[in-house]
Amino acid sequence: MKFRTYITAVLFSIALFTQALGQVTESPRVEERSVQDVSIKKVELTDQYTIIYLQYIDRQREAPGLPFPGMKSQGASIWLDPETRLYKPGEINTKFKLIKAENIPTKSDRMPVKGGQVVDFVAYFERLTPGIEVFDFYEGRATNPGERTWNFYGVHIKNPKNRISEKPAKLPEKPKPVTPEKAEPLEKPREPELIENPEELDEKRMLSEPSFGQLQGTVYDAVTNEPLTASIQYVENGDSLTIYSSSGSFRVGVDLSKTYSFQVAAKGYFGESLELNPKDSSGHQLFNKNIYLRPIQVGASMAMGNIYFETGKYGLLPESFPELQRLLNLMKDNPGLGIRIEGHTDNVGDFDKNLELSKQRAEAVKGYLVSKGVKPERIEARGYGSTRPIAKDQSEAERSRNRRVEVVITQE
Repeated sequence: MKFRTYITAVLFSIALFTQALGQVTESPRVEERSVQDVSIKKVELTDQYTIIYLQYIDRQREAPGLPFPGMKSQGASIWLDPETRLYKPGEINTKFKLIKAENIPTKSDRMPVKGGQVVDFVAYFERLTPGIEVFDFYEGRATNPGERTWNFYGVHIKNPKNRISEKPAKLPEKPKPVTPEKAEPLEKPREPELIENPEELDEKRMLSEPSFGQLQGTVYDAVTNEPLTASIQYVENGDSLTIYSSSGSFRVGVDLSKTYSFQVAAKGYFGESLELNPKDSSGHQLFNKNIYLRPIQVGASMAMGNIYFETGKYGLLPESFPELQRLLNLMKDNPGLGIRIEGHTDNVGDFDKNLELSKQRAEAVKGYLVSKGVKPERIEARGYGSTRPIAKDQSEAERSRNRRVEVVITQE
């Protein structure tokens, strides 16, 4: 009996000791990351911190902007943004601050690194609420041209909801005998604090950060509804940023005071544009948007919703250039592709003039592509005037839908 009691005590002590050290997840599974240079090697949870061990490898890659094509970067400088946060996926207000970092600067200084150099560093965050076993590591948005942020989405760790209390409850001291007239009520021993409702703690962590929001979603095949490997490109503070997603899922931090235009692309599919104006979001910080891309095949068509002309004319307006660039990229990425550009108008005005105007607008789009190097024999231009409406043409909103440019695949 004594031996069994001894074994039980030893096992209990080991459990407490292990818990005091915290949960450790080696090489956690990460669903997506924004760059390949940085990886998470380990996540350790202690009573006070969420400790993330990271490794940066300066890969000698082709560097845009260097004077000769194919030149490799000879190094860079790195730092960790002090505003880096951990988030519970889908809950923008459940966030955990960066406390400190080791072996990497977190202020205005930069750490220079040479091509091929490996840097191991550690980031300490507020303790994740027990029960959160998937989190996002979000460094933020690049503020200067050439900067790249380190973002990890869907980091899976061990962090069970019901944790053993690190400190066993202290037993109350045995009260000393006292006479009845001097007796005082004994204070009830305090129970150890166990986190039974993580949501209550999440509420305490909710911080007001009105300038920050997040766009998230998944890119799908519009025919099969299967997720696609895709890229999401956008411009922020003059810097062109691209997120690559092998699973189709994406998360992008946005400034709620700015307007964004996202270009979504996948090999073998028509691209799509997504406009986001957070300031019209009525205070929401989290935006959910799934994208459905159609496969490129003969006969498939794509409406070019953001090509604009002057009223009654065929001159392209500057607002059209992002959409035209998307079409140009499609032609360059698929050198065997042949297309037909179709111009359409509403039914207001003279029928013959509308027919001619629609042909001129289709020719204007073709002319843009040819001026950028696309062979003219790959492009056919036609005008249909008001003969193929997609709405009834009875209201301004309906007539606006009918004034459009479409692209039809004629050859793969």
